[in-house]
Amino acid sequence: MPSKLESSAAAGAALRLNARVMEALPNAMYRVELEDERRSQVLAHVAGPGLLRVLPGEGVVVELMAYDAARGRIVRRRA
Repeated sequence: MPSKLESSAAAGAALRLNARVMEALPNAMYRVELEDERRSQVLAHVAGPGLLRVLPGEGVVVELMAYDAARGRIVRRRA
């Protein structure tokens, strides 16, 4: 039987995808369009202790959690 730590790590596995910021929303939220075959849009916030400034049109890397694919967090800018 897996321990609580192992099961929570498996349940919290995140998927990182390339995306493009479409629009800046209130409360530090952004609407981003994933660069996959479906071009789906999700809501994302900036992750991390430092303030990452992103503007509409910029390429970013978004981390989606397995339990809610409609929300994510922006982990870094794409180079």
